[in-house]
Amino acid sequence: MLSDLEKRIAGILPYGEDPAAHDHSIRPNWMDLSVNFNAVPCNTDAAIICTSWFGHRCFLRATLTSLRMTGKFLICSYDPPVLPWSNENIYKKFMPTFDIFLLAHAWVHKHITFDSPKRNGWFWDVRYAQGIVNSFPNIKYVFTVNGDCPWEKPEGVNELIGLLGDADLMSVSSDYNTIHTAAILFKKEAFNKIIDYMFEYHKVPIPGSYSPEGLLIEAVKHLGLVEKVVPDQPMEPDGKSVDHYSRYKQKHTWNDIVGYRNIGAEFLTAVIERLEPPEKKFIDDIFFDDSFAQYHIHLLKYYETGDRRYLHMCWDYNEDSWYDRTCYPIERYGKIHTSNS
Repeated sequence: MLSDLEKRIAGILPYGEDPAAHDHSIRPNWMDLSVNFNAVPCNTDAAIICTSWFGHRCFLRATLTSLRMTGKFLICSYDPPVLPWSNENIYKKFMPTFDIFLLAHAWVHKHITFDSPKRNGWFWDVRYAQGIVNSFPNIKYVFTVNGDCPWEKPEGVNELIGLLGDADLMSVSSDYNTIHTAAILFKKEAFNKIIDYMFEYHKVPIPGSYSPEGLLIEAVKHLGLVEKVVPDQPMEPDGKSVDHYSRYKQKHTWNDIVGYRNIGAEFLTAVIERLEPPEKKFIDDIFFDDSFAQYHIHLLKYYETGDRRYLHMCWDYNEDSWYDRTCYPIERYGKIHTSNS
């Protein structure tokens, strides 16, 4: 876990007075910070690669804060939103805000890729971060975690590593034909073998081919690696199949140990299936600045007031489709009510 000084360096707590001032009575001063923090990646046994894109932007603060609290070396590999036909407004709207940049130790931006954003984006995000990981021989374990998947109990990270045991990798969820990439723990040697194997397929682009999960399970089988299947997986409500997106806040192994949540999936499921939305602490205020989504009209009002009329308005707004939304006036929902109904 992090000391208060480490939290200040990460922007989790306010830093305070400028240590670069000439007054060396300020402690810690510039020299203190240099001696203690300039070699941060050399002082840990694990790296966490947070793979992200602008669709995660409103969840990224919560995710990076929780991952930084593990005390492991944190890399955010952020898919750049800028394309040749973009303008400056796209950059401002879809890049993380400046304070979020403090939360990760290092940032990676891959080259611009086109089409199949999940297939191309996730792989190249990880491939670029792989180069950083391999610069530090002290790193023995590598996590990949999606940018909308915060951990409520980051102090459990070493217990999760211990659960891996002699196996090569362990995903948050897995079944006979899928090892899901929302969150995975690898031994570093296995991580390198898998990403190198995937690279051979990505050198010659074939549109529409191979999801990350498809290539991952093929690599594991081809390379003869050992997967640790967690004792408890997130299951669909009927209990008959694995819910790889943990959409219903289910209890499962990663959730029990590190408090893993998939807030992006929880959110989309809640507003469509008329369920309670994730807690406001996981959703950045920048989400409500986007007038396109209109969530500042109903969901933000619900978070601010507890008035469930606004939640019903949000549910109705998401009932039809992404392209034919209906936003009814609040009066349609009767008098103010804050009970769970």
